[in-house]
Amino acid sequence: MKAFRGTILALIVLALVAGVVFMLKPPAVDVGVEGDGERLFTFEKHELVRIEVTQPGKEPVALIEEDAQWLIDGTDKVASRSMVNRAKHQIHDLTSRATLEDAADVELYGLGALSTKVILTLRDGTELKFDVGHPNPTNVSYYIQRQGDAFAYTVKKSASDFWLLLLTDPKLARETRFATFDSKDAAGIVATLAGDESQLLELVLVGEQTWEMRKPIEMVANTDRVKRLLGRVSALKARDIIDVPAEQLEAKKAEFGLDNPRADITIQFGSREPFHVLVGDDAPTDNRLEEMAYMWLESEPDTVYIARRGMLEEFGKDPSELRNRRVVEMKADDVVAVDVELALEADDDLEGSAGVRYLAEQWVWEDGVPVNGSTPDRATRSLAELEVDVFIDDAPEDLSEYGLTPPVARAVLTDRDENTRVVLIGIEGEPLVDSEGRERPRRFVSIEGDPSVYLVSDQSIKTVKDMVRERNRKAEKDAARALNLEQIPSEAIPDDEEQP
Repeated sequence: MKAFRGTILALIVLALVAGVVFMLKPPAVDVGVEGDGERLFTFEKHELVRIEVTQPGKEPVALIEEDAQWLIDGTDKVASRSMVNRAKHQIHDLTSRATLEDAADVELYGLGALSTKVILTLRDGTELKFDVGHPNPTNVSYYIQRQGDAFAYTVKKSASDFWLLLLTDPKLARETRFATFDSKDAAGIVATLAGDESQLLELVLVGEQTWEMRKPIEMVANTDRVKRLLGRVSALKARDIIDVPAEQLEAKKAEFGLDNPRADITIQFGSREPFHVLVGDDAPTDNRLEEMAYMWLESEPDTVYIARRGMLEEFGKDPSELRNRRVVEMKADDVVAVDVELALEADDDLEGSAGVRYLAEQWVWEDGVPVNGSTPDRATRSLAELEVDVFIDDAPEDLSEYGLTPPVARAVLTDRDENTRVVLIGIEGEPLVDSEGRERPRRFVSIEGDPSVYLVSDQSIKTVKDMVRERNRKAEKDAARALNLEQIPSEAIPDDEEQP
């Protein structure tokens, strides 16, 4: 019995303490589930123009909208879009979960003098002021009190916990996506890797969707690959931000490897200042699968960012991989006429010519008869959007070795603006072998007027053959029908059809 006496006494004391706490703490009257309580704030999200958060003993944080952009108030630092959007989303129609009937002793809830104070300013100058206190015992709600109210409330945790985060770590108020540009606005790229001028990469936008490489070699660039370069830069996201006083800038640049950067990249635009970033030494990281580096923007000389350096893999690839592989340079949807000629090959008895036109929302043969099936669409797509597998020779001495003079097949594409491109298809080249050992036939191809020779999928000649085969069948049927009409005796024609 003595062994349990101490335990029993401890339980009695604990029960007494719990009772005292319960009596001292004013009760919260539950007004229902979320959405059934009192509406605390009502405003349109776009009306919010300023956010200020303060707490005794901590540096205040203020974010403000200026010229359609959110900044850290009093600086030129871009504010965190996620934090601003979170404030707009969570507060603009905030509804309470429960009401505190007697909130006189607000310190019990973390309210009052020691609370986190928030002021939201709307576009018309209206200020919404409220205090944020502690989380409730279950940690799913926070206590909140509008300034001037006699009552306090509980609200959902997601509407209150981020105010405390802003004060605990002011860097959370900064925008982590520091490459603030739209890839669609880019007009040029200049990049030097490892400080080696011989590895200078220069790309220029010369048309709506056409990029050209100027250095290290001159050629039409692959638009999709250029977009990938731009996308890797615009997606840069800081894992940490280091503020650098102006007097320490040069020393810090040397410390972080930015005085002799491993990459110097400039994105040029037609209507704004260039985006210029230096990539320095590796930065420490807790994740061994992530490779981080120090980065510095010319537009923000007092800041060094730590971000993933994976984008350098794209910029470090062989420049020839940026070469444009869509050599026909036409869009299938713009093609309105396709004319093909097919020569006889040793292992095939198919030859002939065919032509189709796109009129009145359908493909028709040269005589205006509609084409049944999808062959014209397939032929147009395979030819206009033909993609190079291998660049064979840019200055061949003899095209005949590739079966291109004369070609096995010749296809003329005409678009809505009456531009034409002529695709020459030659003999079979080295097939593509997949990981399972299956072979995919390929053909040599050239574009008339361009001496280069390419190796491409044989899908293009397959659709050319389909067009010729269908046209030959139509010709046979037309001939048979004409012959049948010639063999009908004239007396079989009704008298009324003989009258003039």
